[in-house]
Parts: sequence; structure tokens; C-alpha cells
Amino acid sequence: MILIFVDELAGPTGYHKSVVETANALTGRGYPVAVLSLLGQGDGSALAMPRWPLDPEVPVLPLQSLPADGGRLLASNVHPVLEGRVYSTRYAITENQLAAIRQLSDGLDASDTIIFTTALQALIFHRALAGRPRTVRTVLQAHGDYRHHDQLVALVAEARASIDIVQTVAEELREQFIPQFAPEHVVCVPNIHRAVDVPRTPHDGVRIVLPASFQHRKNQLDAVRALARIEDPSVHLMLWGNISPLNPYFIALQEEIEHLGLEDRVQIPGFGTEQDVYGTADIVLMTSLSEGFGYPLLEAAHHRLPTVAYDFDFGPRDVIEDGESGYIVPLGDVDQLARRLAALVGDDELRRRLGERARAIFDERFSADAVVDRYAAVLGPADAREVDLAELFATDGHEAVEAGAVSLRTRGWGPRKVHQLLVRSDAPLHDIRIDDGTRRAEPAVERSPGRTMIEFPATGSDVVSYASEPGSADRHYLVGPVTGDRAPLLPRLRRDATYGDGAPPVEDDAIFAARGGAGHVSWRTTPRALMSFGAQATEAVIWKSGQVTTMLAARRAAASTAPTAPAEASAPTEAPAQADAHVQTTTPGQEAAPAPTDAPAQTDATSPAPAPTAGGSEAQGLQRRLRLPLDASRVAMRVGRTYARTAATMAMNAVAVKESMPTRREIPRHPWYPVSSGVDSFGAPINTTGGVRVANSGTQERPTVTIQGEYDWLLLRDGASQRRVEPPWSYGELFEAFCAAERDYGLFDITTDDGVHVWELGRSALVIQLAEAAGLWGPSVNAGGTVADISPVRKRIVDAPRARTVVFDYVRRGQTGYRTAPFVRDDSLFVVQPSADGYPDVTESNMVYPFGEFTAWRNGWHRRWDHLRVPEVDARPFEEALSRTLGIHVDLGDHLRNRLAKFLAEREFFTPVFERVRPEEVLIASSHWWAGIGAAAARSGARVSDIQYALTSRYAPSFWFGGRLHYGASRFYAWSDFWAERTNAYAEHVVVPREQPELRALMEAPADRERSWDVCVISQPRVLRRILAFVKDLVRERPELRVVIAPHPAQREIIGQELAAAGLADAVAVAEQDTLTTVASSVLAVGTFSTSMWEAAALGVPSYVIEVPGHEETLQDVASGLFRIARSPHDLVPFDVPESRRDIFG
Repeated sequence: MILIFVDELAGPTGYHKSVVETANALTGRGYPVAVLSLLGQGDGSALAMPRWPLDPEVPVLPLQSLPADGGRLLASNVHPVLEGRVYSTRYAITENQLAAIRQLSDGLDASDTIIFTTALQALIFHRALAGRPRTVRTVLQAHGDYRHHDQLVALVAEARASIDIVQTVAEELREQFIPQFAPEHVVCVPNIHRAVDVPRTPHDGVRIVLPASFQHRKNQLDAVRALARIEDPSVHLMLWGNISPLNPYFIALQEEIEHLGLEDRVQIPGFGTEQDVYGTADIVLMTSLSEGFGYPLLEAAHHRLPTVAYDFDFGPRDVIEDGESGYIVPLGDVDQLARRLAALVGDDELRRRLGERARAIFDERFSADAVVDRYAAVLGPADAREVDLAELFATDGHEAVEAGAVSLRTRGWGPRKVHQLLVRSDAPLHDIRIDDGTRRAEPAVERSPGRTMIEFPATGSDVVSYASEPGSADRHYLVGPVTGDRAPLLPRLRRDATYGDGAPPVEDDAIFAARGGAGHVSWRTTPRALMSFGAQATEAVIWKSGQVTTMLAARRAAASTAPTAPAEASAPTEAPAQADAHVQTTTPGQEAAPAPTDAPAQTDATSPAPAPTAGGSEAQGLQRRLRLPLDASRVAMRVGRTYARTAATMAMNAVAVKESMPTRREIPRHPWYPVSSGVDSFGAPINTTGGVRVANSGTQERPTVTIQGEYDWLLLRDGASQRRVEPPWSYGELFEAFCAAERDYGLFDITTDDGVHVWELGRSALVIQLAEAAGLWGPSVNAGGTVADISPVRKRIVDAPRARTVVFDYVRRGQTGYRTAPFVRDDSLFVVQPSADGYPDVTESNMVYPFGEFTAWRNGWHRRWDHLRVPEVDARPFEEALSRTLGIHVDLGDHLRNRLAKFLAEREFFTPVFERVRPEEVLIASSHWWAGIGAAAARSGARVSDIQYALTSRYAPSFWFGGRLHYGASRFYAWSDFWAERTNAYAEHVVVPREQPELRALMEAPADRERSWDVCVISQPRVLRRILAFVKDLVRERPELRVVIAPHPAQREIIGQELAAAGLADAVAVAEQDTLTTVASSVLAVGTFSTSMWEAAALGVPSYVIEVPGHEETLQDVASGLFRIARSPHDLVPFDVPESRRDIFG
């Protein structure tokens, strides 16, 4: 067994990637591997999910929640007995956690290995054993420079007896541990990079990428200055890394970019995946002052990209052959850095040649196989035994007091304030004790049949426990820590902890509609939000100043012991946590957030930070008043000024904006074992680009797992088991349940206090949201792409002349679109949506008006203030109806209130418009999405009509309902009777055939016309992953077929990347023409609930339906023979399309 200790598994740095890649590679070679996460608050779940895919065979156990000694010490698993700080990393270890480490050591033997990935872990292990014998072998990985960090050297010295071997990630680091360790016990094994090819994305110009966290040691300032020396405007610099707007170094970097006028040439996108960073990269740049062994060196080499790097310690000379696979530049020489970059920028062949040599070096020295071979020399053969660590920490699963048997009340005031715990149980509670971490005491206890009253002063944060027998050391957790008026019950501290535990218990399943949007301003909510914002702002400034002060102290200690050296060889000014290239601290109120790293304390020749041009005397004054170092005072002043500049915006957001949370599903989580990895039905690891997002969520009192994305099933791994998760029902079952709930509970007739029938305002969107939450559909891609909401002329709807008909065009089409073309008349007024080109149809003289006027009005501060005062909507009747009908808990979030606000805004704006224009009829393409406009038109006496914009069916959210609508259209302009018969939303319909000459021409084209493709796959948003899964089977099992994919307009920009991710980039073609033309040039069509499927049938092209969620919309036509089902690629054979195809479009 290989047990890898890690400070925390979550994090964006190379340290975190190294742990994951090492575990994966060793597992792939056959070693049994597990990971133990040591640091972090609470139950450790927030830090247990890595950003890189972890092999599901690798269990992850958080030390914070392991039940040591059969659970007998769980009551001692709240307050620490060993705590301290190593630079910016704080550790706090409880008695239970120390016992758990001892239990691990006892459970492993000489054939097993523990790998410490930081020196702090070795110290904690050493302190836990406290001289006890061990047989397990130990290895300390050194991920960074120890020379100038006294604390790290001291950690290794104290823990020396618990470290057998030191493993450095760079050869030059070995000398730092000799002669403290014998030379044969100090080995170099570099970091492992999992070789995953990323598809190249075409782009203009040359892109230089620098992936690194924003801190002085990474030295992005020199990268920006080098770019400024390259005059070619087509050369861009991409700075990838986690963004913290209050990070002083990030602020200094932004100031330098603006000072050099490079805002258009430097992009800072944030944290990126390997695909994001290297998919468009041409050159990789590393300007670090020091590294343990920078991962970008390996990643660039694997992706055949030349690297230009400073000659820092450590790594460049291990990986780069200067002039052959990249360039090594003297530290701080920005001019030479710029020259090397310019040479690569101007020579495509040079970039290719250096990149090929870089890949050859990677394959020879740094491939996973090569590195694991070096590990094998340290770890021995891969036939070691496997230890079931969950079984090692098994408990008897028994608790005498039920979880819901304890209640709290607080009596008295001030020093006489006391807590009274009432325990309703017949179980005998012996030796009851309270423990607040500083003192243990016996409370007052009053016993009576079936109940026990426990009373103690309300002065601390007390954990209450009891013994099952008098005088027994076998203690049971009862409740706590008790603070204020709360007595939380933490399931992780009970021996009977299992999936679903919580207060209240976690239901088997729950789905959530989207949350977020404008907040509700009231005397009840606003003062609380402002107080919270003020506390967070103050705490953040204090925390940052404290972190900087600690860092500066470390720098001075390093400087006092370091030999004199030239500036370009100076030691890193950033003190890493435990000798490693990562710094991970806990931000106040936000666990698992990497701490923003600080700006340099002083400028130097290597990477001078811009000297403050103002505020120097202020900083000196702050220094004298607070007795802080001058550099720390300057940093604190800079952060304070940043807060001052943004305080108004931040305060407004705190009051007026609710935190955004997308649709999601929540399932129970084991209180001891958070989810750490998984794979979906498409073979993709969780939390990878385009895949399913999974997170440990909930609270310590009610632990859950959140799931978002499209899947048929998920396999989720935690420390104890692997669980398979599937959608709770099909789309058809979901939609039928919606309609049943609407009928049985009268949802369309429920109104707000102001009489608004709120259900229908968001019903259609809600069907889609809950289908997303359940895993049936993926998130929607913006159908319109990027739009320019700018009109070429100043025209106002509120000044529009009288018109007989007002037509609101479909969001993706202009006035000339076939959907609304039949209604273009002299007495018609059109309101059109913006496109990427703005409003090309709007001119001074025509009757076409931009919708942007309403958007601008709605975004005005008067209207936004009105939005904030929109009352909350009582969603409970709707949630109860859906929960009962669907058999799963449904939470509608802020959906109904946001839809109510939208409705009120539309009605308020357009009511005076219609009173001025006085139309007889208002036509809306997709009326159910614009209920407020329909209500305003009805107020003015106009008829409201709907224009068909897509297919209708009894499973279409916008065309089939379980009740009577109040704001919908009364007339439906349908393409033919074929469609009108498939909706129950209208009192009447009028057939208006499509004005689409190209469709008519193709319908009459000869059947024996030449076909360019054997199969046209018609793509569809939300189910693209399922469609591509079918395509993968198709090209594998029917390689003789010519396959083309016709992307939905919303997917045109991303389809290449999606095909590459699915391994289909070279297997299928992407249609260059529109879908209609492509289908007409194909022998067969394959798709699902796209309108293009009916167009294909109308053309006489045999069309097959893939059974993805939502295919129920096609079943009526499958039954009639218009379509056929394709469950396998071998089902695809030509057939005669019935003559009923001519009825589709009249």
C-alpha cells in the first residue's frame, strides 16, 4: 500500500497536480494507492476534491473525520491539541486525529510506504507517534527550495527520525539534504505529467502563454515588460491563473499592463484547464524567480511547444536544451527574454523544430512510464498488499441516543446565561462532560424517566459527551460545539454515521432550480447584508496584512542567513508553505480558497514592482501608528485603497445581488468520506471540461454532494465505496408529472398578493431547468452567440406611430426570417432582437424598432431599484405539488421571483407603448417566454397571437400544459394543421405556410439526386454528449459510411472542440452549409427533437431518432412511420418515407 499524505487535495497549483498525477500513475502501474488529506477545517470535504482527474480506484480519506479507535475519541475531534503555523499555513490537529495517524501507522507494515508531500506532514506524523515504534517506510517529497526557510529546515530536523528517504523533484535539490541524510537516501524523482493530447484551436497571430498563480515569485511583471518590447500587435500574452482582485501583486500587474498600454495584448482569463491553456498556445513562457519543478516545463514539452524560461532554480536545465528545445535566459534579463520570444514569434519552422525536440525529451525522460520506473526503484515492486483503510477505521455503528433526541434552550443573561440541553432517551448517560478546548468540566445533570436535563454556563464552545458505563474511557459524542443559541449535531462525530445523516436528515434526492438574480430590499434583509459586507471587508484587509507581515518576517530571516549573491540569483522572496511551491491558506469565511500571494516587499533588479507614486507618507504614518513593517504598511494601504475604490459596487452587490447557483441535483454524502473522484457514462472523469460537475456541498450538519451536467449514469468514489447515480426518471416521466401536478393542484390558478398568476411566467423554463438538474440535459449554449445591442439609428418604441399589427421577432432571427416573413406589411411594426451585427434591419424610415430600448430601460437605476422591491414569491405550494408528483424534493430557488420581476417590467414598459400604437393584434414569436408583453397587449385591447417558431408536441414545454393559461396567446399561426393539432395552448389557429423557397425547391428535387454524405447527424443543444456517443459507435462500427455533423447554430463555434474532445475530429466532417442543404445532400439523417428532423422527413430523407432525453417529442411520428428509432448504428438502413411527409409544412 502506498499512502500519500497531502495538505489538501483541492487547489490549483503544481503541488496539487503532482499529488494527483503521482497517485494516478502509481495506480496505473498496479500499486495500491490511497490519499490522506490532513489540513482544513470542519470535516475536510471542501478540500477533498482535486481539480485534476483522480483515478476512481484511489480512495481519499480526510484526517478530519476519521473515527479513531473504533469511534471512542470522536467527541475529542473538535478542539485541537496540536496547532501552529508554518509561514502562511495553519495546522490544528485534534486528539482523535493524532490517534488516527497512530492507527494508520500500526495498520501498515514494512511492505507499505507513506509519502509525505510536505515537511509539515512529517512533523505531525512524528508528533503523533511520540516515540512509538513504526515499521512502515516513509518518504519525504521536497517540492521546493529549503535553503532559506528556517522553519522548514527545523521541521525536517525535528521529524528526522520519522523520515527514511527524501525524494526531490529536481536533481539540484538533492544537495540540500546531504549530509543530514545519507546520499543513497536522497533520490530525485521528477513530477509526473499525464500525457493527454489536447486539440489545437485555430487562432490569429501568435499566443504566448504563462500559466502560474499571481505572485511575486512567478514574476509575470517581466513577461509583460518583455511583450512591450515586441512591437508586433498580433502577438498576445495569456496569463493563466486564479484571480483574486485584492491580491496586491495582481493589482501591481494590472497597473503595469495599463502603464505600458498593453490592455489589448494581455489577457488574464483566470484558471484554465490543460485544453484551455495549451489548445491555442504557440510559445510557453516561464519568468519565475524559483520553482520546485514547474509543471509548465513538462506540459509544454508534451504538447510540442517551445519554452522560453529564466534560468531559475529549479527545473529549466533539467528539461530544456538551450537552443534545441527552447531557450534559457539569465534571470532578470528582460531584453534577452524579449529577443528570444521575438525570434520564435517570427519563425514558424523554428517553433516547430524546437517543439519536436521538446517532445522527444519528454518521451525519453519525463513520460509517466519513465518516472514510475524511477519510483519503482524507491518503492519496490508493485505487488504490495492492499489495505482497506475504511475497514481499518470501522466502528460498531451503535449510538444509544438517537440523532433527533436532543434540544437546546438558553436562559438568563450575561454571566448568568446558561444552556439547558434536554435529552429525550431512556439510555443511561454516565459521566457527562463538557469540553470547550481549554477546560473540561462536569455540568449539572437532572435525570428523570425517559429524559435527562443537562445545564452548563453559556461561556464557551462546548462539546457535550457521555460514557456508556461509569468510569469508562469509551466516550460518545452527544452534541456540540454549543455556541450562542445553537447546539449543532455533527453526524461525523457519531459512530453510526452513514449516507443521509443530517439535521434534518438528507433526503435520498433533491433537485434545485437556479438561484441568484436581484435581491429583495427590505428593512429585514438590507441591514443584515450591509453588516455582513462590512465584516468581510474589514476581515479581508486584516487577514491580508497579517499574511504579509508573516511573509516579510520570513524574508528577513532568510536574508540574514543567506550568503551575498547577485540580484539575478537571489532567493525567492515568497516563502513557500512547507518547502513547497504552493501556498495554501484559509481565507476568512472561505475554506479551500488558495491565498492570494503577496507583492514583493522591495523592488530588485529581477522584477521590480512599480513603486507607489502616492501614499508613501500615508504608509509611513500607518507604519508608525500600527508598528507594522513599512512594506506591510504599503501593502495594507494598497489593499485598503482597492476596497475604497470598489466599496460602493461591492456594498451594492452585497445588498442587491443574490449569489448565483445553477440548476443542480443533491444526493446524500457520507459524513466521514467526501467524494473525491468519479467517471460518467461517456467515460469522462468528473469536473473535466464539458463534463459533469460534482462538488462536496451542504454543511457539516447536513453533508451532501452536488451534481450538474448531462449523464446516463455516474460512478462516484468516496473513501468507503463507489456509488452509481442515475437520473431519477426519463424526460417523458418528468413532463407527464408536470402536467399532472398542474391539473391536480391547480398551479395555474395560484396568484401572488397582487393577483399575478405566477406559475405560467416561468413554467416552460422550469421544465428545462429541472431536466438539467436531474442530469437529463446539459446546460444550454447561448443560441444567439455574442450580440451587439447597439442600434445604428436612434429610434424609440415609445415614440412609434400607430400600427395595425405589432410583431415581436424571434430572438435569433431578423425581420427577414421565414418565421415572421408572412407578416411583413405596410401597417406592421416590427420589434427585433439584436444580432452579432447589432440591428442591421433598423433604418430611419422603416417600421422596425430595436428591442434594446426596453433592455436599456430595464437596466436603468430607477427600474433596478423597482426590481429590488419586487416581493418574494411563496414557492411552497408549487414545490410541494412537484415534490409529491415527482417523488423527489424540488426546490424552485429564485426562479419564480425572477420571472415575476421580468413580467412586471415588460408589462410596465409596454403598456404605454401599446396605448400609443393602438394595435389590433400583437404577434409574439414564442409568446410564453414574454408573458409581460402579452399582458400589456391584452390590457390595451389587442388580440395576442403566437407565431410558430419551432416544433410542437405534447412533450414540448411551450406548447402543452396541464392547465389554462392566463397570459398566453389566443391564436396560433401554425405552419400547417400538422403542427396545430399538437398543442393545447390556444383557442384557435390559422395556417400560415412557411415562406421558405429553398425548402419548397428541395422538397420537389429528384429523388435520385447525387448525395455527398451517407449520414447527416443533426446536432442539438443540451444532449450533444449523448449524440456524440452515438456517433462514436457509428464511425467505429460502420467505418465505410461518410458521416457529416450539422451543428445547431448555437454550437457552430464550439463543435470543433467538442468533436476533438470526443475523439472524433478526424472521423467526421462538420457541415459547411446550413443544415437544410446538408440534409438534402445526405442519404440518411440521424437526430432527435430538432425541427430539422421534420425538415429532413419533408425532403424525403429517411430519418432516425436517437433515444436521448426529449426524444419523446418524436414518438407520435415514430408510431406513424415518419421516423424510425436507431438503437444501434446497424439500424441505419434506407426506407421509404410515407407520403404524410407532405403534410408537415402544408
